[in-house]
Amino acid sequence: MAPEIDEHERAPDQPISKSLARVHIYGAGIAGLTAAHELAIRGFRVRVIEPAQECDEAGRLEGAPHPLNRRMAVGGLARTQFMRAERGAAGNFLGTDEDTRSPEGRFFLKYPENFEPGGRMGEVPEEAVDDLHHFLNRCGFFTRGETQGVLHLRVPPGRNDAIRKRRRRNADALHRFLTATNGWDTKLEPARVVILEEPEVQELGQCLVTPPMPLEDREGLQLELVHFLPGEHGFRFFPSYYRHLFSTMCETPILDNDNQLTGRRVFDNLVPSSFYGIAAQGRRIRFLRRAPSTRPVEMLQELKDLASSGYPATDTLQFTLRIWRYMSTCSGRRKADYEKISWWEYLEGFDPKANTRRYTYSDAFKRDMQFAPRVLAAFDGAWGDARTNGNTFVQLYLNNVLPLPKTDGTLNGPTTLAWLRPWRRYLRDYLKVEFHAGALTRLELEAETGRLTPFWKRKGESQEEEDTRVTNPPLRRGGYPAVIEKVDYHIIATDAATAEAVTRNLPPIGVIQGLRGFTTTIPPNPRGPEPEQPRPANVFPGNVPWDRFQTLTGIQFFFPSSVRLAEGYLYFLDAPWGLSAINSQQYWATPPTFDRDGFGAVLSVDIGNWFVREEGKKSPSRSSHHEIADEVWSQIKQATELHKVPLPDSAQFDFSLPSPRWYHVDRNIRFKRDQATGKARPVANLAPYLIPIVGDWDRRPGTEPWDPLRSPPPPKLIQVEGLWLAEHGGYPVHWNKLVFAGTYLKTFTRMTTMESANESARHAVNAIIDHYLAHNEVHSRNGSPPAPDGMSDELGPLAGLPEFRMTPIGEYCRIWDPEQHELPELAPLRELDAKLFAEGRPHVWDVLNLEPLAMPFAPSLGTPGGAAALLELLRKVREGLEALLKARAPGMR
Repeated sequence: MAPEIDEHERAPDQPISKSLARVHIYGAGIAGLTAAHELAIRGFRVRVIEPAQECDEAGRLEGAPHPLNRRMAVGGLARTQFMRAERGAAGNFLGTDEDTRSPEGRFFLKYPENFEPGGRMGEVPEEAVDDLHHFLNRCGFFTRGETQGVLHLRVPPGRNDAIRKRRRRNADALHRFLTATNGWDTKLEPARVVILEEPEVQELGQCLVTPPMPLEDREGLQLELVHFLPGEHGFRFFPSYYRHLFSTMCETPILDNDNQLTGRRVFDNLVPSSFYGIAAQGRRIRFLRRAPSTRPVEMLQELKDLASSGYPATDTLQFTLRIWRYMSTCSGRRKADYEKISWWEYLEGFDPKANTRRYTYSDAFKRDMQFAPRVLAAFDGAWGDARTNGNTFVQLYLNNVLPLPKTDGTLNGPTTLAWLRPWRRYLRDYLKVEFHAGALTRLELEAETGRLTPFWKRKGESQEEEDTRVTNPPLRRGGYPAVIEKVDYHIIATDAATAEAVTRNLPPIGVIQGLRGFTTTIPPNPRGPEPEQPRPANVFPGNVPWDRFQTLTGIQFFFPSSVRLAEGYLYFLDAPWGLSAINSQQYWATPPTFDRDGFGAVLSVDIGNWFVREEGKKSPSRSSHHEIADEVWSQIKQATELHKVPLPDSAQFDFSLPSPRWYHVDRNIRFKRDQATGKARPVANLAPYLIPIVGDWDRRPGTEPWDPLRSPPPPKLIQVEGLWLAEHGGYPVHWNKLVFAGTYLKTFTRMTTMESANESARHAVNAIIDHYLAHNEVHSRNGSPPAPDGMSDELGPLAGLPEFRMTPIGEYCRIWDPEQHELPELAPLRELDAKLFAEGRPHVWDVLNLEPLAMPFAPSLGTPGGAAALLELLRKVREGLEALLKARAPGMR
């Protein structure tokens, strides 16, 4: 197959700049974009290949104004899923599917046969101007303002190319008339008048639940006034401990329309939230501060909230001690002991060898604590491993004890607009990363030569192409000849299912070996006799609680007027479907309005419990999309109206929520109508959520992560043909070319999040840096764009140590291990525990029997004289520590 030629990658007089190596990345999710970012700033020449398509906020295919065959969507699960809503439609919440359409915003503007714009006939036929004015007036353009949604000018299909081109010229002329040349007082906003031709409409139909209706071959133009509501896979939540992601956002400047630096960064589009609310077991929703309290009145209120939680004092104390005990535990002990037990078993002090539990809690506390992780991350405390749960909880806990610059926040607009599009533009226009629409289809290895060949299909093409080299054509000026570049490295940054599928023909080594059956089988039950088994078809992920793939997805409700339940996120622990929510629009830089945007408020809700196993109760896994919307809204109304939120102390006032007009269910959930019952139900989840089930971490593909700023233990030597690993460890390189990145690999973050995707990409780039240095003689570094001005580290306590580890081609990607960024006051205890663990001895808390020792003091700690009880407790702890140190071997420090 001839190498590809792409004349769109550079200007006609721009020669190919020297680069370290060429890297092609498959997948433009967070992992793929991060890898492209980190490689490009180090001087690598990068191409990103992605098949995803999405509708944008103006109803075009994402990627405009590029040609259709070059358009693609970036961001993976994080990208905004815009939903088409016709002007005047009743909406899909109170109505049926038929109520999603309305003739109010549609009008066919008739043109005379063979009309050509310009000249004495003007831009628009004279007989059509009155009809056009009447339609616009009916839609409110002359009475309520120029921005009444998005006006689509659709070009009908034609019998031949000449007719289609003439109709397109008429559409261009009408666009000019509406936005610039008409004699009316009202001029429409150019960006909100969009010309659509039928090929693009057909592609949009694959992205939209309610696609545009097909047009007949008629002379004229179809006018459609529509809105595009910002749906999403789930709401974006940026906890304070997202150090990797925040670092990348700090290093992503926002460009203006002329591709000039604005002095602002994507990081500036993050907005911290001040509060979060918790509804649990029928009690009034409590609003808690994200940041630590600094004023006495705030501290007093927190004490009152804690006292009103309904939990016995022993629950609160024991839980706090277990958290502090966890933060005093070294990483080695966490891996050895906590990956094989659940979070709830850790809190109970479960001993697997003796099958005993040291501590007990009240029923209410047990119920809330087991269910809370499902609300946050789709798995409950009874099945998720203790190390992942513990690490995540500790990082969230630090909000209450450390002042942080960006306290758990969200974006100031829909994700694609506020984050992904500026990021893509910076990569493409400033760092010169190439973006191509297409999909990796397979990889093949020639056994005799060891030559690895990826194959891919361009968008709209049926033939596969080899992706091993790129031919840049000769320049029109300057005398530069054609340049052939070989592709030096390939990064698979897709989801796990795609990675497993495209590598099925490769020998099972390294990550590929771990991918065998990773997504196509259900792991064995760690607590029962069920063995590993094939994943059944048409069964939702998570149909058994020990499945490593569960379902965490979202639904958005759109209201015509302002609706705000609370400032910040709400967690409904008493909602059977494990709901959490946020009114996103209150943080947006441009608040939506009904006329312009089709909605005045949006409530974004995540559903964490898709399999309700209690007999007789509704479950999302057995519900149609309409039933899901009705039940989610019912559970939210029950929680909020029951508790009189946000009027907890004003029972005399009525509190009821207005009904939404539209809802949007994550499009990754696929429904199919049962022919026997006529009822639709979910049959597939295209984006299952990977969770760390008890005992499953070691089954993750690949090697352990590596932190360049720490001295790692010596890695296990890899004696496998075709697999290369740096002496210090890290991610492997397969056949000197292939590297993997994704949340299914082992990371320090552990949870399946945007943070782990970013971290994994950094490990992949570090592996390429190591491999490049080991196989190339490096004299100097060339080809890296200059660093933008104003890039500073504002992560504060999140950043950790200020050092960077350098190489001859620049620094390694910075890596943050959350276990090394916990409370510094407890670092001496963690160091002591590491020494005890190395000696095979129990943890110091267990040696001192500290938690049972504290329990007798619990009733006194909250009283006015509690300080004396606390001092007595600390005295006993000190005595125990002194005895322990005296018993250690002489010379041991």
